[in-house]
Amino acid sequence: MLVKYRVPKISVFIYLIFSYQIEGKNCNFNIQVEQRLLNEGFHRNLSIDIDFASDYEEERWLYEDCMVGMEQTLPSGVYSSIDDINDNGCTSLIHTIFKTPVNIELPAEKSEPIVIHLLSKVRDYRTRIYIPVHARYHHPVAGGGTVRNEIPVPKLNLQCPNRRLERCEDLYMEVTSDNHFCAEHVSKKVCSWKEVPFIMVTAPVTWDVPVGNTDHYAIVAYGTAIVITVGSLYLLNTLHRYTIRVRRNNKNK
Repeated sequence: MLVKYRVPKISVFIYLIFSYQIEGKNCNFNIQVEQRLLNEGFHRNLSIDIDFASDYEEERWLYEDCMVGMEQTLPSGVYSSIDDINDNGCTSLIHTIFKTPVNIELPAEKSEPIVIHLLSKVRDYRTRIYIPVHARYHHPVAGGGTVRNEIPVPKLNLQCPNRRLERCEDLYMEVTSDNHFCAEHVSKKVCSWKEVPFIMVTAPVTWDVPVGNTDHYAIVAYGTAIVITVGSLYLLNTLHRYTIRVRRNNKNK
């Protein structure tokens, strides 16, 4: 004998709500990123401004209380160091981790790209990250001129409460690269850090660094030798006069 059970309507309602909450959805990431190189000369600041859909109130819930993980790669001709970051007071709101070793003494031709992880927090649906950067010495070339260093577009990762990013279906369709904020043994879907897509609203950052002209090698070499010779003779003559003056003073005493 079969017994029929009537499921209460309230149970069905709760089930539908729960199913909707865990169901994947398109999150429509409206994140805009501006990457700029500030100041002039060989010592500058790299600024990254992130706007987390501040003009879209319906999307703000997605970024509330989230942590930001920005992965920035510097080309071989550009470097930054943890000492510079500490001296510039960048550690109050930003935590910096160098994923590759940094040797500030090496020229560009003997250096490797530097990968940096910059950790911050979403505040008022915005985040600003900046680090001091420096141009490396580049070997001179025939004709001189400048060498262009192209700073790549960063990768943006988020870690949000309640694992809310796992509801975003488009997160897994659009982002396919490896996430270096996750441990190697952790799969991309399990890791709490999620790489998210964004819109780059500024042009790619380039840094043209002046280099020496090898065509002027002979002139510079001869000029340097003449300056050193004249300077040395002047210094020896000054020392000789001083010695004679001291001896005369001693005899007169």
